[in-house]
Amino acid sequence: MTADRGTTSSARSGRSYATYCFVAATCLCAATLLVLGWFTSGWPEDVLALVVLMAMGVVSWLWRESNVGGRVQFSFTSIILLAAAVMVGPLGAGLVGAVSTVVQPGRVALIVRLFNTALGSVIGSVGGFVYLAAGGASAQSTVHGAWGLVVSVGLPLMVADVAQCLANAVLLAGVMRAASGVPMRAQIGKLLSTTGPAYIGYGIIGFLFVVLWIPAMVGPFSAVLVLAPLFVARWAFNQYGDELRSHERTLDALVASVEAKDPASAGHSARVAQLCEWAAEGMMLGHKEVQEVRTAGMLHDLGTLAIPSRVLRARRERTDEEQVVMARHPVHAVAMLEDIEFVRGSLQGIEHHHERFDGRGFPSGLAGTEIPIAARIVAVADAFDALTTERAYRAALTPPEALAEIRSRAGTQFDPAVVGALRRALARHTWAVTERSEAVLGASGHNRDHDDPECSDLYAERPDLRAQAGARPPHATLEPQA
Repeated sequence: MTADRGTTSSARSGRSYATYCFVAATCLCAATLLVLGWFTSGWPEDVLALVVLMAMGVVSWLWRESNVGGRVQFSFTSIILLAAAVMVGPLGAGLVGAVSTVVQPGRVALIVRLFNTALGSVIGSVGGFVYLAAGGASAQSTVHGAWGLVVSVGLPLMVADVAQCLANAVLLAGVMRAASGVPMRAQIGKLLSTTGPAYIGYGIIGFLFVVLWIPAMVGPFSAVLVLAPLFVARWAFNQYGDELRSHERTLDALVASVEAKDPASAGHSARVAQLCEWAAEGMMLGHKEVQEVRTAGMLHDLGTLAIPSRVLRARRERTDEEQVVMARHPVHAVAMLEDIEFVRGSLQGIEHHHERFDGRGFPSGLAGTEIPIAARIVAVADAFDALTTERAYRAALTPPEALAEIRSRAGTQFDPAVVGALRRALARHTWAVTERSEAVLGASGHNRDHDDPECSDLYAERPDLRAQAGARPPHATLEPQA
């Protein structure tokens, strides 16, 4: 068995109910805003603009790039909804949002279709209402001069842009909170940090679209003038996505090399990375920091490639000399990775993940908040997965048992704040023990795993071992040692 990222049946049932309720509430909100748009602004006068915007919205939604990396999507639907908020009012913008997202090819669950449709409608309507509330001109053809366009169209449009960005973040964070228990505050922060800057560009392009269509009297042809550079931007974004995917492949290859040398570690890196992400999100770290902590969790044991196999896979208790060799794996990992640009933000988390909160860890003997936050998170995640993994010398601890052991070490081995974040994460997610085959257990022997908290106690009681473990190797390569 490996780490279960699902939920127990009762928890899953509760979250399904919460998700249905949230989606229903979002649909009700969308319908309410459409009715309010009808009574306050009426049906859009420019039907041609409404039809063209709907068609553009559908094209944008169907041609979105959904595999950019880091679960990021690229779509220019937001630009269409922003332009619609100005050109066809709250009701028209809400309809454009609904029509744009209702067309979803492939097998998509009904609840997903409903939420996406309601989300698009709400975002469009909110943009329309906020634009008018900010003093935006409802008849843009009557606005003259560059300054008049900026004041009466541009500035209200940018306010509406911010409102749409916030509405998108809040509703997406809400449905994720209902579906998986991810804290809304952390998710909103992640969404704003990743999509917020893009909305600035959306606002500028949306303003250009409106000016071309109405004051410049270009009409529907303005859609061609606006879409052409957007497709170029989509191509450039895809290149960025390719780069991110190449990073992921690099990480996977590095982890695969670790697991090939030590089959008993199979899945450990991915599980630690998942725990790191949950804990980091629970501590309200920013999106960039969460990704760096996750990467540190993924690569924290890379340095074992530099450890001789006779030490790494010893079937007996290691000698003092071997303990020192084993304890140098964090600094070996840093030496291997320091020239790789995209992992530099994770190096401190890797190097110091065996430090202790009481200062009796290695390699540097850091204490308390001197230890980088990424390393404090990896330390807790690493030990928790080690405890819930079956060993030849003991059965796997159940998650509650492992959490109790971790909590008993808060303030000595672990940062109490990180322990609390892990506890809250495990309250939202179910974690299953990791069982090993007889062959793997037999090959690993009875040597204590270096991630087991009892190993940390050994080093804590032996300053001589810690002093030797802190010696940085002159250089390390990615070539495994025999």
